[in-house]
Amino acid sequence: MFPRLISSLLLFSMIFFLAGCEREVGLGVVDLDRVLEEAPRAIYYQDKLDEEGREIEDRYQVDSDDISNEERLALQEQAYQEYQAVKDELEEKLNNEIERAVKEVAEQENLDIIFYKQAVSFGGQDITEQVVERLQ
Repeated sequence: MFPRLISSLLLFSMIFFLAGCEREVGLGVVDLDRVLEEAPRAIYYQDKLDEEGREIEDRYQVDSDDISNEERLALQEQAYQEYQAVKDELEEKLNNEIERAVKEVAEQENLDIIFYKQAVSFGGQDITEQVVERLQ
C-alpha cells in the first residue's frame, strides 16, 4: 500500500507541475502482469527457462546412494546457481524487450510518462495491448 501511495502522490505532483506547461502531457499505463501472461516473447522466455531448468535438473540428478549428504547438497547448490544464472539472463533479455516495446508505443502515441497499471488507481491511456503486440 505504501508504494502505491507514493506512486499516486508522485503522479499527482507531476500532473500539477506539468499542468502549467503549454503542451498537454500524455500519460500512459501498462499492465505488466498481462504483458507477462500474454506476450508471445514473454511466453517464449518462460518456456525456455522451463526447458533449461529441466536440462539442469537432469544433469545434476543423482540417484546413487554412493554420495554423501554434503556432496548431494553441493550438487543441488551448483544446480541452483546454474539455474539462477540462466533465469537472470533470460529475465534481463525480456525486460530489455519490454522496455523497448513500451518506449516505441509511448513515442507512437505521444505519451510522455508511462506508469505500471498496478501503481495507478485511475487515469492514463492503457497501452498494454500495443506492448503485447510488439512483443511477437
